[in-house]
Amino acid sequence: MNRWFKQKLGRDLMVVLYSFLALALVGSMIMYTYMQERVAENEQRLEDVDERIDRLNTLWDEWQGVQYDSRGYLLFGDTDSLERAQSKENEFQQEINWFKSVVQTKQGEIFADDLQEFHDFYFGVILPVTTEYGQLRAEGEITEDTIDPETVLGLPTAQRLIEQGVVPYSPERGIDTLGPIQQIETALDDYKSLMNSEKQKVYDAWKLNSDIHQFLWIASILSFAALILLFIQPFLRRQTRLISRLSVASDRLLKGEIVDLSDQMGREDEIGTMSRSFHKMAETLRDNERHLIEKNHELQAQQEELIAQQEELQAQQQELEEILEQTQQNEQHLAYRNELTETLAARDSLTAYPEIIEKLVAITDSEVGALVFVDATGSFSITSHGLNETLTRQLLDSENSVLTRAMTLRTTVHSSKQVASDHPLPYPYYMYETAVPVHDPTDDSIIAFIYLVRYKDRFTQTQMGDIMSFARQLSLSLLRMRLFEEMTREKGKTERILDSIREAVIYVEHSTDDVFVNRPLYEMFPELDEITSRELAELSWNEWRETISTTVDQEDDFLKYTDRLFTDDFPHDSVSFSIRKGEMNLQMYAERIVVGGLSKGTLLVFRDITSETEAERLKSEFISTISHELRTPLSSIYGFTELMVKKQLPNEKQAKYLQTIHAETERLTHLVNDFLDVQRMEAGSQMYDREQLDIEPVIRDMMTFYEASSLKHTFELITADDRPYELFADCQKFKQLMSNLLSNAVKYSPRGGKITVELAHHDQSVSIKVKDQGIGIPSDALDRLFDKFYRVDNSDSREIGGTGLGLPICQEIVRGHAGQIHVESVQHQGSTFTVVIPSFEYAVREQESTTA
Repeated sequence: MNRWFKQKLGRDLMVVLYSFLALALVGSMIMYTYMQERVAENEQRLEDVDERIDRLNTLWDEWQGVQYDSRGYLLFGDTDSLERAQSKENEFQQEINWFKSVVQTKQGEIFADDLQEFHDFYFGVILPVTTEYGQLRAEGEITEDTIDPETVLGLPTAQRLIEQGVVPYSPERGIDTLGPIQQIETALDDYKSLMNSEKQKVYDAWKLNSDIHQFLWIASILSFAALILLFIQPFLRRQTRLISRLSVASDRLLKGEIVDLSDQMGREDEIGTMSRSFHKMAETLRDNERHLIEKNHELQAQQEELIAQQEELQAQQQELEEILEQTQQNEQHLAYRNELTETLAARDSLTAYPEIIEKLVAITDSEVGALVFVDATGSFSITSHGLNETLTRQLLDSENSVLTRAMTLRTTVHSSKQVASDHPLPYPYYMYETAVPVHDPTDDSIIAFIYLVRYKDRFTQTQMGDIMSFARQLSLSLLRMRLFEEMTREKGKTERILDSIREAVIYVEHSTDDVFVNRPLYEMFPELDEITSRELAELSWNEWRETISTTVDQEDDFLKYTDRLFTDDFPHDSVSFSIRKGEMNLQMYAERIVVGGLSKGTLLVFRDITSETEAERLKSEFISTISHELRTPLSSIYGFTELMVKKQLPNEKQAKYLQTIHAETERLTHLVNDFLDVQRMEAGSQMYDREQLDIEPVIRDMMTFYEASSLKHTFELITADDRPYELFADCQKFKQLMSNLLSNAVKYSPRGGKITVELAHHDQSVSIKVKDQGIGIPSDALDRLFDKFYRVDNSDSREIGGTGLGLPICQEIVRGHAGQIHVESVQHQGSTFTVVIPSFEYAVREQESTTA
């Protein structure tokens, strides 16, 4: 065993190190295990003490709560406080049971018994007596302000407990209740002090363990240091001394001195091995020195042989450089081919093909080349590289060109010819051409040609294979480009068709949730213009729906309808709603787009039905107005004629009834005439018998008529100057215009007031203003005032009759005379209607210029 250790230095060193590490590991494990046990023991003791203190504090808090609740019941008669105090009995007992279950000392057992006795005394004696006392006090049987011990002693519950011996009693002191309470409080304080003392002991033990741990740690460090100084350091110093002798011997050997390591050669370890090797190396060096002189002569002879070999290597190097150059060219060609393949796969238009023919020329070592495209009519378009206009025309127009022959034969054609003598080179050379057709893979028709020209030599078989491969790739690229262009055209046509229809359209693609819309949708919902086109393109269907629903007045109906679009309950009906608070009325319906039996998308169509809704409203108003306005005069006529038929009436009454019938008939005639006038004006068939008309006397006569028929109103005509106010107008229609305006002024001034008509000249027109001091017109009704059948709906005008046709007729008459009418009004202050009609002179000049 001793010899085994001496054979290797490392074995001695490893034995020392492993012994040291094993000792350190065993000591550390023993110390760690000891400290862990002590720490765990202290932690368990500390947890136990902390739990006892927490339980003690909980018990104390519950006891204080019971006291406060019972006292609150005695002082204030609060039954809730009494119930809380009684409910604490079980919790109090649970804490006492826990203390009984963890008793470890005699003092703990005594403390648990004291707790149980106090619990039985308080909840069996004090709380029942307190309850009975509070009940009698609440019932009015006890009226004392302070608790009298004699009163408590006289309670039935107290008497029963005294007789049973449950509560201590003496004639001098009465029932002793404070003694047990003070006793339990003292016991709680003592037990708490005991627990705090136990906790301090745990902390002291913990500190002692920490001091022991520090002492053991320092002792282990000192022990390890002593082991290093006593055993490891001498061992390393001894081994280092032997190695230093080898280093000194090596230096002496380099200086040519004699070295003697015979005392170390007998060792069996590495030092002995190195010493023996060193001795043998010294002998070998001396032998080599002798041989070097002999070899020097041989090397001189070999030098001449190496010079010859060097020349041979230079020749080989030149050959390798040529191979490397060819390899680089092949790599360049391969890169061109990859680029060409990627370019063919990515191009979508003919404008990108110059780059393709340029790369194809480079790959095939050609001089010039071209891509000749053939359209459906047989016409050519060419994309060339290196071809001038003359060669291009010859290629396309000559009947003997290689392109024409390839077109005729529908196959690849090669050609070689000597170039004319006027070329720039000093010697004759040949031009080698090839034309490769590119076939349409769908019908094998020729759609293009690859035309290439070389001057050096013919195209090799490899190059022709590359050209044919590129022809097939080009065919697929052209087919893909054609399909892409057709799809683009179809898409554009579809978009133009969708944009041209009046309805707004939304198409939702099911597989991608992409949304496509047409231009009328943006016109129908201007709110979409506030969102950028990029943001709109990224919106999902739900985001589109939320954006549109914010403008819908009946948002719930809209959302319920659209919720059904992608369910089995697909809506086959339509839904109508208004947007922007009634600004526009829309009808929406949905259709599923089914392709090959599969649902691919959903189409939503929005129709603007504002005009239809308005027409329906006007129709309803028209029927309502007609029914109301016709019923009144017809009822009067029917009633009075029935009286005259069935009864013998005096002549005076008959005359009066006939006058009434005549008036109602006249009213009915005016009403029918108004309807007919509106119909003629809308149809554009209203005729005007124009003449030179001075409107001042006409207006004055009409004002005289209305002034005579109304006692509440005063009328005034104001003229700006003494010049005549002449118009080129229809007298009857002008009277109808003024009659409607004056009639409205009287009718909508039910309390009377002043009605003023102002006339004024302007550069090319005459203005007429009719002012009243009536009820006025609300501002929100001014925009619709001239609509047919429209009547202001408010409390002031609701009782005033009318058809809602007077002002529309006025507007049509004014427009028929190339004029304008507008109104200004302040509610409860009056209205001003202004009519502006071209003057007679201006109207005649305009008519003459139009006729000419």
